[in-house]
Amino acid sequence: MSDLQAIPILLSPEIGETDTFWQRLGFSTFNFGNYLILKGFGIEIHYAQTSVPEVCNETSCYLRGGGILELHKRLFGLPELRITSLMAREWGMAEYYIHDPHGNLLKFGMSTEELPQGFDFAEFNKGKTNGFGSTLG
Repeated sequence: MSDLQAIPILLSPEIGETDTFWQRLGFSTFNFGNYLILKGFGIEIHYAQTSVPEVCNETSCYLRGGGILELHKRLFGLPELRITSLMAREWGMAEYYIHDPHGNLLKFGMSTEELPQGFDFAEFNKGKTNGFGSTLG
């Protein structure tokens, strides 16, 4: 028997705009008109067309794994991206958040126990400007 995977399906009122957004971030996309699949950096996410755009502000997904640090380094500071700094959370996770163009929240996390020995959050975030107009560190 093979391993099962859970793949989030988020909603988008404009699949073409969502497609362009993720392509600019370096993901491969497969657009089927009213359904989009994106793959890259060990991640796969699906989007379905919605006629109720405001629902996107009420949805999120959580992506967990050690690859989130490299992805953050690659994406942080891109002008079209709303991304937070990496934060240590009280529940033992290191997390950052990305909002897609329609308001869906993508949460990226890994256990703080999995961080490299001597990891320094302030140093990791130092001098970075996020997509919310703030300079960090």
